Amino acid sequence: MHAILAFILLLFATQAFAGPIRCSDDGEGGACVWGRAEGFDGATLQVRGLKIHVVGIGVPSRRDLCASRTTKEEFDCARPARKRMGELLAKGVACDILDVAGDKLHGRCRVTEGDLGRLLVAAGTAKAAKDGPYEPDQAAALAAHKGLWATDIVLPKDWDAVRRKAE
Repeated sequence: MHAILAFILLLFATQAFAGPIRCSDDGEGGACVWGRAEGFDGATLQVRGLKIHVVGIGVPSRRDLCASRTTKEEFDCARPARKRMGELLAKGVACDILDVAGDKLHGRCRVTEGDLGRLLVAAGTAKAAKDGPYEPDQAAALAAHKGLWATDIVLPKDWDAVRRKAE
């Protein structure tokens, strides 16, 4: 199964794409896929028909509601991550596939501005995985009250626990 999936990924990686983001020869995964994102949802994107979860980050689910303390309005907590991801994916993406678990691909992705996971965490729209590579970026976003870490935002319990621990 894994050999077939690796062959398919390599086949996709050899197809031409006119975008500015391409796979590099020194990628950390066994395969790389690049192109325009066909769909995305916070921490997952689809490229060339393959769903790839961005490793090292987490985003709230669509069912999680956040609220503004000043306006008292509730909103889907995942919306800021989807919005920011859409902006970052506009010029294409390249993902090194690091792991295959069942039918899920896990990868580290790059966009024109840099590492996609790092950019989402630094913007305060995604949470760094515990002991992951983006913890310093999360600490900076928390300190700067960026994105969902803004003092005006009421967060779901698990996210609020991260904010309280940082304080």
